Amino acid sequence: MSTPMDVDPEDGAARDDRQMFDSRVILAIDNYRSTNPEVFGEKLSTRAAPKLLHILLSTHSPTGTVPDEETCDEHIIFAPNLLSKLSKAYRNKSFVELLNDVDVRPLTGTTSQVGGGLPASRSIRGLQEAFEEPYQGATHKLLIETLNDYWQSSAGMARPYNLSLSVIQSSGMGKSRMVAEASLSIFTIPINIREELGHGLKTYPPPDTEFRRYFQGHHAKSDLRLQAEYAIVLSVLFTKAAALLETLRFKYKTGAELAYEWAEYLDEGRTDTEVGVNRKVFLDSVVDEARKLKLMELQPDERETQTKLEVLNTGMRKSCDTFVKAMASNDGGAEVKCIIYFDEAHQLTELVPREKNMARSHSPYHNLGTVLSELTEFPVFFIFLSTSSHLQKSAPSPASHPSVRISQGFCLFPPFTELPFDIFAKKVFQSLKGKNKKCSLENVGQTDVMVGFGRSLWYVHHKNWLERGGLSVIPFARDKLMAQGDEAKVFHSRIAALGVRIGITFDNTTQASRITESELVESHMRVVYAIPEHREFMHTGSPSEPILAEAAARCLNDPLDGRGIELQGPEILAQACEKRLLAKGERGELCGRLLVTIAHDIALKQSHSVPNKPSPDPYFHRPVPVIDFLKALFAKPFDAMVLEAKSVTAKADIPDLQTAFANAYVFFSHFALAKNSEMLSAPNLAVALLRGMALQAKDNQKSIDAVIPVHMRHAAEPISPKSTSAINLQFKNRKEAEYCRVSRGITVPDNTMPVISIIFELGDMEMGGEGLVTITHETHRETRGSKNKVHPEDHHYEIVAYGCTSKTFAAVSPAVEPHYQSILAVPTIVEDFPRATKGKSLEAFENLKPFFDGLREFAEWSKQLESD
Repeated sequence: MSTPMDVDPEDGAARDDRQMFDSRVILAIDNYRSTNPEVFGEKLSTRAAPKLLHILLSTHSPTGTVPDEETCDEHIIFAPNLLSKLSKAYRNKSFVELLNDVDVRPLTGTTSQVGGGLPASRSIRGLQEAFEEPYQGATHKLLIETLNDYWQSSAGMARPYNLSLSVIQSSGMGKSRMVAEASLSIFTIPINIREELGHGLKTYPPPDTEFRRYFQGHHAKSDLRLQAEYAIVLSVLFTKAAALLETLRFKYKTGAELAYEWAEYLDEGRTDTEVGVNRKVFLDSVVDEARKLKLMELQPDERETQTKLEVLNTGMRKSCDTFVKAMASNDGGAEVKCIIYFDEAHQLTELVPREKNMARSHSPYHNLGTVLSELTEFPVFFIFLSTSSHLQKSAPSPASHPSVRISQGFCLFPPFTELPFDIFAKKVFQSLKGKNKKCSLENVGQTDVMVGFGRSLWYVHHKNWLERGGLSVIPFARDKLMAQGDEAKVFHSRIAALGVRIGITFDNTTQASRITESELVESHMRVVYAIPEHREFMHTGSPSEPILAEAAARCLNDPLDGRGIELQGPEILAQACEKRLLAKGERGELCGRLLVTIAHDIALKQSHSVPNKPSPDPYFHRPVPVIDFLKALFAKPFDAMVLEAKSVTAKADIPDLQTAFANAYVFFSHFALAKNSEMLSAPNLAVALLRGMALQAKDNQKSIDAVIPVHMRHAAEPISPKSTSAINLQFKNRKEAEYCRVSRGITVPDNTMPVISIIFELGDMEMGGEGLVTITHETHRETRGSKNKVHPEDHHYEIVAYGCTSKTFAAVSPAVEPHYQSILAVPTIVEDFPRATKGKSLEAFENLKPFFDGLREFAEWSKQLESD
């Protein structure tokens, strides 16, 4: 693809390209100014310079990976002449020349740079080194076991549509690495059809370029034509693979030993930018032969193509049979003999609109699936790897699948999502112990420990980058979360970041929410938990990943943006509610989790300034004193009431809240879901402190909706269940508050340990003045048996807060109060009726009996009842 860097200034077309580039940059600036008018003024400010550089690079490479604003800011600092150059370009509204400037070229991929997704050769070497790290876990074995289970089931009553399996999961979860490891124990033919990236951009593993090109250019072709072309290329693939097995002098002829030798053969000569020499020769020869056969065998006439397709399918089955026999063992056919996988397979899901091609109804993926349905008698499984989770494309439900065979009872294998997680967690703690360091809040809040939690991407890249210069993985994580700053994906980036921190569950009954979830999985690091066999929706979420939580917090509190989470958070949730993306029953809990997260961030920002440039050290994933957290949560008029609060029993010899929690810390950068009440108990709250997470209780948990673990020692002291307490949270969204209590024993049964409970009556707006925040006190009658015992409520401090405005909470900015009200105001059926204000229409609506109005019904039927 031609870029503005490559054009000749004397050429007319090139001049148009240059003007077009400048126009796109100016448009991007105007779009950003529309929501952030204070950033871009008449002159370019120091604050706006990183944003301008980011826009410039994004426009230059709109589909590729570009540095984030933090990296741009850091680059400007170390290239002092660049600020004046950016200012001049901004003043003259002429930007294209900057792309060739010596101070900008390092960021466009023409020199060696490393950073959050930078397109540099040194970065690619890091990707290769990460890929070649010793494999951790046994997910590759689970994949093979799953394939064997499906193969064995296909020999019974279950008739498979084809022997294919989609592996759908978020970026960085190890899809490619898993199949690469599987290839060492099961014969595998790898095919990577990744698209071309932007100028100077590379990734790893490298693609099989010729094979990718074979699948391109499909838009003008009919379904029959595509099926014929796919039958040809697969037939050639089988034939050439069988020939290689016959001619090459492999030491082993069958099984895992042959698979290992074959994998080593294909990888020979592999570099960071090119596949192995033997792999390239093999696959390129397949494509070359297939192209020749296409010219010889296929004619424009569709009727001839239909006839020819039957012949081609027969030939494909014969070549597959020959291939299987060339590598088969005498095990009776109980196991799959070969995997053929397509990496970056989402390109195959592109569908041509019917009005542009009347002979096309299906995507390349579905046409390929039709061809694969001819091979179900052979123990060869096809795997499609992708982050694309659009179910209607790569994992359609049986009801929406385009094949008639599905409606006739042929089964589809559900996508594989069980990729490894937390596989380096124990390793980082062993390293911590090896350095004679305690498991304290200060130590577990370091990047070296944080990278052990979550997807393996964080640990491996952090390790390799440290070895080559000490750069942090956090800007990289932020880049991945924000889709490399893609201006077209701003809302998805923001809701993804908020979801990482407070946990967002989408309403899977609506098409809009299902599409949004797919986008977040594909481009914003959201994880697929499960795709049911019916495939109508999927279960996704943001599991506990401290690195990603830190990245999300930086996105939501960007000092260059000037709008922290206290403004962005409620705005994002309100937009999500307006789009009907969220489950109605969770709005109160979402608001509650957002409020305490905002309080956490405010407390940090009040004591530490947010860095203006990328930092290798976490900023938001750090301990916060409990007292600072409470002061940041509640409105200032209630500071004294909260801090001087007595316990529920209000005994004189029990210290007030601020004394009891004077040396205590909360440590949570994000929320995670607890499966059961055992996870909410003190021993497991200590486990939560290791990850820096608060816990969201499941729906059926009584009394408590969420828990924030509390470390009752100095931040430098070791974490222990004996020194772990809790802030119990209960969220209610009802217009009239009712008396309720929190059972402190669920989390901390040790009656001598101080515990805080906060009840949020978010929907009750009728309270006023000092009554917006109250402290619970109860008198408990002492008996002879209880006189010398510690009562469960003696060290229990319970706070009740009413409403969701700035009068109650310091965490609520007055500017965003309407957003909170719109989030909490769950529309009723009447409010959703578009003509509810018109009397006759409302009467007709109510006559449909969506509910029974007691006053109306009695008025209508009372006389009838009297007459009887």
